[in-house]
Amino acid sequence: MSATNPRRTARRNVTRRDFLKRAGWTGAGMTALLVGADRGRASAQTAAAYPDWIPASTKPPKRGGVLTRASAWDPPVIDPRLTQSIGLFQFAGLTSSRLVRYAFPDEASGTNDLTLKGDLAESWQSSPDYRTWTFKLRQGVKWHNVAPLNGRELTAADVKYCFEAYGKEGVQSFTFREIEGMETPDKHTLRVHLHTPNVLFPQNVAESVTVIFSREILEEDGDLKKRMIGTGPYVLKEHTRKVRVVLQRNPDYYDKGRPYVDECVILSTPDAATRLAAFRTGQSDILQVSSLSEVEVARKTNPAAIVQEYKNVLAPFGLALAQDKPPFNDLRVRRAISMAIDRQKQVETVFEGHGIPGWGVPYVYYQEKMPTMAQLGPWWQYRPADAKKLLAEAGHGNGFETTLFYYEYFPQMTSQVQLVQQDLKKNLNINIKITKLDYTTYYGRYVDSKWDGMSWGFQSGHAVGLDERTYQYMHSKSTKNFFRVNDPVIDDLTTKLRQTPDRADQRAITKKIVDREFDQVLRMWMPYDAGFFLYQPHLRNMAALALRRTDGYGSPTTARLWLDK
Repeated sequence: MSATNPRRTARRNVTRRDFLKRAGWTGAGMTALLVGADRGRASAQTAAAYPDWIPASTKPPKRGGVLTRASAWDPPVIDPRLTQSIGLFQFAGLTSSRLVRYAFPDEASGTNDLTLKGDLAESWQSSPDYRTWTFKLRQGVKWHNVAPLNGRELTAADVKYCFEAYGKEGVQSFTFREIEGMETPDKHTLRVHLHTPNVLFPQNVAESVTVIFSREILEEDGDLKKRMIGTGPYVLKEHTRKVRVVLQRNPDYYDKGRPYVDECVILSTPDAATRLAAFRTGQSDILQVSSLSEVEVARKTNPAAIVQEYKNVLAPFGLALAQDKPPFNDLRVRRAISMAIDRQKQVETVFEGHGIPGWGVPYVYYQEKMPTMAQLGPWWQYRPADAKKLLAEAGHGNGFETTLFYYEYFPQMTSQVQLVQQDLKKNLNINIKITKLDYTTYYGRYVDSKWDGMSWGFQSGHAVGLDERTYQYMHSKSTKNFFRVNDPVIDDLTTKLRQTPDRADQRAITKKIVDREFDQVLRMWMPYDAGFFLYQPHLRNMAALALRRTDGYGSPTTARLWLDK
């Protein structure tokens, strides 16, 4: 599509004010619509009408067009070593590649397809003891034709340098510290030697946060905070903080013919009402909402919108406690708090009966069916009288005061936090002072562990692989151990898991990890509902997978997406 195309011209400079002006609504008015919608409940029959999987289009894809999305997130920093923020990787996954990736929607058999595919690597294999992994790189892959890379060929030495840099600093470092050494027998072969066996290492380098960056940028700038140049399907043309990101098609992308869309625009839109207005007026192509009633609000003006029901396999949010300090280092206190929270009430009210009670490790790794509340163990049940008795045994019969901070990832989260506050005050006389923060402040404080008391914590939504969801997020020494888990049994089990090649044995060990986590209340998961995705009717090959949302960490999907118009 040419640069003079009227659709592109109209959309490139859209702002939040433009959204509301064109929609004819104010932010307050739209918020009222959202709040009013939450009071109703769509019928079960309506919910059943929305599929959880949208198969790939059978039509020949079309080239051209502009994809625009109003986004809730803004990157705290664009250096991939220093953050796992969805604000960054919603576009870093388009500018940059990884060694290995997971299947795209047009390749997948369904939402839970966890098949690995080659990205920069065409093939990979391990030594018999799983301590050495050899990756064969594609030949002819080029860096973006932007100075100082100027379209030169990617080599194995580039990947080696990148992995070494990851291991030196930042939140990603724990993944790469297990590398004992690397060698490049030729320019297209990388051999990685690990300190200890890891049968799941290819999954680790397939995570969306393990993007390959260049030596030149890091050495010239001293960091990666100013420029992002990669080998991915799109070239970063503009990043204006808290305004927008503009990406243009990379004509030299190794996957010839792709991507199909010429330009992607991501508008920083923290306000949910503005995002809804943008979708309703056609200024945004994708909208994610957390309730059935919000879907119906959007469909009143956009009846042709394609809706996908997002089936959850884990809850990313939970009540994080400073369990390395009193009173939360006392198991009785953690168990009491967990039993004093009415999770089912949150499911029925906040999520209109559509949420899940909450668990950390995706159940697909240890059992076939979604866990029931009873399977989550005694401490997940709502038993306020038992909770009060247990807290008194811990020496806090009169309760105590603490703090909690959070960022409102979606509108219902504030109601959820307030319900927890009310439950703990009513049942345990725990007085919680709540602070709501902006995304950048919240993210930095949480991941840097600069807090006491409580936080509405998270495990990063990027994590797909089993090792990432267990060892990386729960081992006591991990830089990603945001919940401050420090349990020798968990350390032993997660280490054993990554050294176990048999799939059945992996499932058995994973179940032991999950049971231990629930019994010790190491991470206090809360109900969650990723909800629904709405797509403009002209989008093709855009379906979200169970652990890879199209609008966030699953952004590489955009390379396969096309506009049927």
